[in-house]
Amino acid sequence: MELNLKPGHIIHTMTEEHKMILGFLDELEKTNQRIQEEGKYSGDNGDFEKLENIAEHLVGAEPHYQREEEVLFPEIEKRGVSCPPEVMRKEHEELRPKKKEILELCRSVSKMDFQNFKKKLKEAADFLIPMLREHIAKENDILYPLSLEVIPEEVVWQEMKKECDEIGYCCFTPKV
Repeated sequence: MELNLKPGHIIHTMTEEHKMILGFLDELEKTNQRIQEEGKYSGDNGDFEKLENIAEHLVGAEPHYQREEEVLFPEIEKRGVSCPPEVMRKEHEELRPKKKEILELCRSVSKMDFQNFKKKLKEAADFLIPMLREHIAKENDILYPLSLEVIPEEVVWQEMKKECDEIGYCCFTPKV
């Protein structure tokens, strides 16, 4: 859903970050598929370096979640909207460990039984990819438009932007 917001608006920034995260998920899916076809681990295979880079970026999305949880969600909850933020927080809590698990697997692949590595990677990726895609769709299509509806005051968005700036951004966030 296109919200037609100007760059710098916190919802614009969050949707742009979502585009980047979806790109990382696409790359995770492709890289995992290639790794699943490998018979043994080879440090020369660039897929393992790529996988670690993807995992670092997914874990590095934490400021995105913090801005939602500490700035956006409380503001819409003050306005009587409680269920969507509650669901999103719960999903954040389910997603965080899986992203970290993939990163930890990447960092220990050379010390693991490769078949066990592939099994654990597949399980984590098969959980994370569809859940995070669905999570992003719910935020983009439901939560963010609802936020724009219940927070009509531009001055409130400006204050929220300052709070977001204090929290910080992801290493892949487009200029805000």
